[in-house]
Amino acid sequence: MTTIETVDTLLADLPYMNRARAELLRDIFAENDVKDVLEIGFYHGKSSAFIAAILEEQDAGHLTTVDLATARNNTPNIEEVLNKTDLSHRVTPLFAHRSYTWDLQRLISARPRPQFDFCYFDGGHTWDSTGFGVLLVDMLLRPGGLLLLDDMDWSISTSAYYERTPHLTKKYDADEQAALPVRRVWDLILPHLGYERIREYPAYQYGLARKAF
Repeated sequence: MTTIETVDTLLADLPYMNRARAELLRDIFAENDVKDVLEIGFYHGKSSAFIAAILEEQDAGHLTTVDLATARNNTPNIEEVLNKTDLSHRVTPLFAHRSYTWDLQRLISARPRPQFDFCYFDGGHTWDSTGFGVLLVDMLLRPGGLLLLDDMDWSISTSAYYERTPHLTKKYDADEQAALPVRRVWDLILPHLGYERIREYPAYQYGLARKAF
């Protein structure tokens, strides 16, 4: 059986999730009987493998994870990572042509509509993509479902990606470049939706919230 310790050994050199974060997720899953998981943003698929290993350890559950189709070009890509860790049976990767929000629309429109216990949200990070993405995720979470936001203190002005592509910052006002969009969603949108903001994990830049029952 593949465990998070196995994943940590096999994928030690890959970004971005590490074993400590995975162990935190394992505790959250155990405490809340998490089985049906949605992930926004997988990159190489290391976080997906950790999540799948947690589900494998508990012998129940499945992960649906979404990222851009360009993630297929990563070396390794998520399919190679899941094959290497023997976890493909626990994960359904979705590859979005333009934006994960349209793939979320497909899930929302499906009949029957899938429902999830937990969403690990690590995609986009800008106000538009995070704010709208969270609204869509809310439609897919069961009452009482959990939402874990990553990169609470991310900003365009401190992003390594935008440092490498400074021409892309021109479409943002100066205050938006300096803002912390994920935290704005935490502070403004989640209370509006009636979420209980359970706690923050500053060492990991995580924020955990629960949808109302």
